[in-house]
Amino acid sequence: MKNYKILTAAACLIALAACRQENPYQTVPGGLDSSKPAVTSFVYDDAASGAKTAGFGWDASKADAAGATSYTIELTADVSVDNPVNTSSVTIVEAPATSAVVSKGIVAGGFYYARIRANYPGFYFSDWTYLGSASSPMVVCVGQGVVAADFGAPANLKTSNVAETSFKASWDAVPFATSYTFEYKPASSGNWEVVPGITATTYEAEGLVGSTTYDIRVKAVKGDAESDYTTGSVTTLEPSKFNANMTKASDFIEFLTSEASLASSTNEYTLEADIDLTGETVPSAESFKGILDGKGHTIKGLKSGKPLFTSLSGTVKNLVIDASCEFAPEVAFFGVIAGESSGTISGVTNKAAVTYSAESVPGPALFAAIAGASSGEISDCINEGAITVTVEKVIDGTGVAGIVGYQAAAVNNCVNKGAITVTAKYVDAKVAVLDAKDALPTTGGVVGYGAPGFSMNGCDNYGTVSYKLSAIDTYLSDSTVNLNRNQHGGIVGSPCGSVSNCHNYGKVDIAAKHSTPGTAILNEGSFKREFILCVGGIGGGDYQFTNTTDVFSNTSYINCVNEGEIIVDSDAAQSNSAIGGIVGWPGQEKPLTGTSVNGCTNKGAITGRGAMKCRIGGIEGGTGVIENSENQGVITLESGNVGSAIGALCGFHSQGHAITGCTGGGEIICKVNLTGGLSGFIGNVGNVDHDTATGCKVNCKITVPEYNAKRMGMVVGYYNGSSKVVVLGSATDPIQVSGSINGVPASADNIYGTDNDSNHTINYVIK
Repeated sequence: MKNYKILTAAACLIALAACRQENPYQTVPGGLDSSKPAVTSFVYDDAASGAKTAGFGWDASKADAAGATSYTIELTADVSVDNPVNTSSVTIVEAPATSAVVSKGIVAGGFYYARIRANYPGFYFSDWTYLGSASSPMVVCVGQGVVAADFGAPANLKTSNVAETSFKASWDAVPFATSYTFEYKPASSGNWEVVPGITATTYEAEGLVGSTTYDIRVKAVKGDAESDYTTGSVTTLEPSKFNANMTKASDFIEFLTSEASLASSTNEYTLEADIDLTGETVPSAESFKGILDGKGHTIKGLKSGKPLFTSLSGTVKNLVIDASCEFAPEVAFFGVIAGESSGTISGVTNKAAVTYSAESVPGPALFAAIAGASSGEISDCINEGAITVTVEKVIDGTGVAGIVGYQAAAVNNCVNKGAITVTAKYVDAKVAVLDAKDALPTTGGVVGYGAPGFSMNGCDNYGTVSYKLSAIDTYLSDSTVNLNRNQHGGIVGSPCGSVSNCHNYGKVDIAAKHSTPGTAILNEGSFKREFILCVGGIGGGDYQFTNTTDVFSNTSYINCVNEGEIIVDSDAAQSNSAIGGIVGWPGQEKPLTGTSVNGCTNKGAITGRGAMKCRIGGIEGGTGVIENSENQGVITLESGNVGSAIGALCGFHSQGHAITGCTGGGEIICKVNLTGGLSGFIGNVGNVDHDTATGCKVNCKITVPEYNAKRMGMVVGYYNGSSKVVVLGSATDPIQVSGSINGVPASADNIYGTDNDSNHTINYVIK
């Protein structure tokens, strides 16, 4: 096949929203002009295609010579692809070159017809050129290539995971089938169990009888059309003689060895006594979809490098893992109970240490006490064991936490009491960790990454969360990739969803140091050297900042309290790291109103040191909606870049985010003569039109080496520009201000820093 220069989707595909309006081919002027040269040799490019993409190339020499400006590719699942107006298009993209890779709107395993046209000045376009021909179009199956288009019976019907009471059937996809109907019955019976509307190409039959042969069949459906059946048979296994009520080590080992992977969702296993596995070789079950009820009993003496279940889709509950157990992970996704879980885990207590060491961790990697990665609910679990990850050199794409490393479902009423400790030299890449795109390492007392579908309620952390890099300049000296948003939190490192009613008591101790500590890492010429930390007593920041707007707008912190000490020691002086008593930076620096903090209180001390440039706030370091929240803690900047900003409520605030009913309290002790802004409320206000801060109070004691009237104040330290209008408080609901700067009580003379204040108003009253 001819080699085409393939452009990335981001560079060459532009969604033609206008083409999908009421009639994309109406004369407005322009329209179809069959005299203009069409594309020739339109082909599918296997080499450029992937599991979720389809690559195409074409000969545009005649069209280019005639003045074509671009080419429109249309993919559709409609058999009437030759219609000039195809209302069932899956995706329409415009490509300016002679090749393209289509990804938007198509799915892996999906079947599509494809066609292309040339576009000319004046909104004219050529006839369509089809993949194949208009009368006999070819079919593209994403991830497979060009396939036959016959709507026939499903091929390759087979069974797997055959157990006593269940089996799993699978078959090949039929082009353009909208669903499948699967049927089964005992071979000796005439009654079919009919399961219609299956959209996948698999079905799992459960609740069956052991040692029984079942007839099976499947057919494809598209609207009113149905294919012929494909038939087969399967015989379930003999009933197990295993005693599901386990009382001794041999029972539990047999369960993991032979029973767990064959269990159906209705099979229940229990511990009727404590199980001592000292000196035993204990396997890991590859999968488990049944129910394991520990009944509060304890597993002792287990030493392993693997989870009890590599993959869990069932239920594990009421189980205790004793401190006599030891775990040294040999797999990238590790939890004592499950490496990966889509099931439910509840009432599990882990008291054992989890210790991992390596020269480097390229990622993705997840280490926690209960589960590595989970898309199922976890509730009422406790971790008391230390989770320790020691890396000699580079650590990338790694989530470390007390309960679960990566969670895409609810986590409720869980507690971490163990120390979370991560040490390495540097980070050198952004790595995809499941759905977390371009992820950087994250740590949390309870959860690391909180992915879409995540929520968290009633969770507490008592353990120290420590993440320390000792030589970040090793990487930054020879790379141009910015390592923005390394997220770490007392409760959750990097959440996507609601974090409510959570309480952190543990220390959050984060460091990102130059190999010569205290040496500022700055730009070198045109080379940007960014290493941004987002650190909070509850959460570090948003769910990896490269995801969609919907993800960001759903991240919130509600009725949370931090009492843990926060220490951040960094030498990254190029960009602003964000440190907050509740959250470092809650979301993107965009006006997303769902990214919020509501009803939260910080009582913990916050300390910043090193050569870093940072924004520190009692509630937030960066900007987001803040409601009914209060800082009572002491903020200390021992050393750092003079461009840093500190506010008793938030270090930096902008984007029109609302602040209502909040109190900037506590104390600020700054040992640096800051120019970035310092105040008892907002350190630095961004240059965005803004009208907010009703129902708010300031009652903060501020101590600085030297009072800078231009960049320090009781309410605002520094306005970052004067071209926009910022109004804080209102005439009817002014900000109530008390406190002092270097012993001088709040007054009209020290309300705000005077730089760039010409367009700005603070409505206040001295109390």
